[in-house]
Amino acid sequence: LHKILVIFIQYIAVADLLFILFSILPGAVSLAANGWILGDILCYLNYFVNISCAITVCLLISVLALTKMLIVKYPLRVVHFSGKAAHLAACSIWVYSFIFPVAAIAKDKDGVYFSYLVYNCDYVCSIDIWTPVGRATYIIALGLSCLVCVVVTVVSSVMLIVLAKRIADRGPGGLQWQGVLTVLLTVAIHTLVTLPLAICFITFMAVPIYLYRDVWWVAELGVVANFYVLTLTVTSFREFLKSKMRKITAPLMRCFAANEDESSVEEGERRRLL
Repeated sequence: LHKILVIFIQYIAVADLLFILFSILPGAVSLAANGWILGDILCYLNYFVNISCAITVCLLISVLALTKMLIVKYPLRVVHFSGKAAHLAACSIWVYSFIFPVAAIAKDKDGVYFSYLVYNCDYVCSIDIWTPVGRATYIIALGLSCLVCVVVTVVSSVMLIVLAKRIADRGPGGLQWQGVLTVLLTVAIHTLVTLPLAICFITFMAVPIYLYRDVWWVAELGVVANFYVLTLTVTSFREFLKSKMRKITAPLMRCFAANEDESSVEEGERRRLL
């Protein structure tokens, strides 16, 4: 995989991991407790992560598919794609994704509530706080952000398949299939998850309640599947995860080793005295 793609995949995986930690796990706890027992602050954080990470992953996967298509179509121009530009684009997407949850909480923090429908904290645009135009603008903008991402992703993926087939027809060895298949598999999972959510938002949740609940649970399963695919298929990302885990666990291992040494010294001293 090209270094630009690896950078985007790392950001996608970070967003997926945050979603798992602050959405799926609290949802499982709430399901077991049959209610929200984690406090108001974590409820706000739960809603914030749900919206921001969903938009971030949606946009980053669109950029991932578009970038891979451009790399295959214009291989000689790849040298102009720098890692710094990729980091800047990914950070800009993160900042954009913060707009929606921050605007909602700043407008009406009491609108955040625990939903027994999805066992996560959700938001309701109260008619007492939001004007009809403002409410419609917020919901449609949120839905269109997802829908535009799906369209860009699908178009880029179709063009990528066409280009890959043309290059493969020229002879063996002309195409790195690992990168193409990784992007296409990630895109397929993302499209199946995002499109139903976008439809729910754009139609002002006019779909049946049980359908929204099912779409939400499918989205959570899709995030887990997407994270698994990235970890399984991208060697560099797998090594990145291992290095970060080693850095996190190293202080704990040193602490445990120090405690074991101290216990051994105490045990030796006790035996000497006896």
